[in-house]
Amino acid sequence: YINPKAVIAELTALPETVEKVRGLLCDYGRIVRQEPGNRAFACRQVDGRPDKFVVYEVYADQSAFETHLSAPDNAQLNNKLGTLFQGGVQS
Repeated sequence: YINPKAVIAELTALPETVEKVRGLLCDYGRIVRQEPGNRAFACRQVDGRPDKFVVYEVYADQSAFETHLSAPDNAQLNNKLGTLFQGGVQS
């Protein structure tokens, strides 16, 4: 039996960056969903709060999640998003 790893992140974009954030997260979702251990990746904006994003990810197990975290695409996305959110983004 393998224990899946689920992650939910809530992020608030700076008002002037909402469209850019949406595009980056959508593009990134296409990459993540191709990772071998990924089971789901979804990003949604909160109704009535277009600046607030909720990202939902599921990985086959902890190892798959750790592989995802160490992927170059993950570091690149965090570098791009780092200044677009209130409080920034941590790698």
